[in-house]
Amino acid sequence: MPKRPSTRWQTVREGIRWRGLFVSLLLALRELLRPFMYSHAWHIFQTNLQRPLFEPYAKEQVEVKVFAGSQDLEVATAVISLMGIPAAEIAARFGRGDAAAVAYVEREAAGYMWVTFATGMELAFGVSWILRPDEALRYGMFVVRSRRGLGIHGSMNRALNEYARQRGATRTFGGISALNSQSLNLAKHARNPKIMTVILIYIRGVSWTFAKTIGAPLESHFSRSSKDLYRSRKSVGDEL
Repeated sequence: MPKRPSTRWQTVREGIRWRGLFVSLLLALRELLRPFMYSHAWHIFQTNLQRPLFEPYAKEQVEVKVFAGSQDLEVATAVISLMGIPAAEIAARFGRGDAAAVAYVEREAAGYMWVTFATGMELAFGVSWILRPDEALRYGMFVVRSRRGLGIHGSMNRALNEYARQRGATRTFGGISALNSQSLNLAKHARNPKIMTVILIYIRGVSWTFAKTIGAPLESHFSRSSKDLYRSRKSVGDEL
């Protein structure tokens, strides 16, 4: 009887199928260099909420519920924690006023996405978002493996943009890894303009970060903390 492939090998094959061989090789090289340096590159996209919102194109019937406020915390925690986020982290996000969109397919939770209105969300290595009173940041999108490729991202994206507009925001932002070809295709389909690219390279031996931006200065949307603050912080960019 033939042996079933290991879970790790299945994950590798799925990653190559979705990302392509070239991008997968770049990701592998980044991991090999991790003991010495680590890098991120994001394209930053903006959605103008004063214009009609993009209509989602999910291939399945998707229902999206937005959870916000203390009254929704218990239900949101029960659903989202099953998809990998600890209950304490969910409570912390709700505590600072974030909201979560949860997508349901055939009455089962299929993914989530977050939005925050609070400035200070870390991108990586001590570089943090600056959000003005009429701005919001969409982050932390996740879709369960069995539901990927169905366009669920667009439905959650639309729901959070609508929620942010109801809260008084005139624009939302989102950062997508330059190596995440699937999400970049979704941004292109939605015709959201790319306002800048952020490249960060952290050199471990000297605890120093090189920052480079294309399209706009870093300080137009981000602030930098001191070295001592970003040595041990975890990047939220890995979640995008």
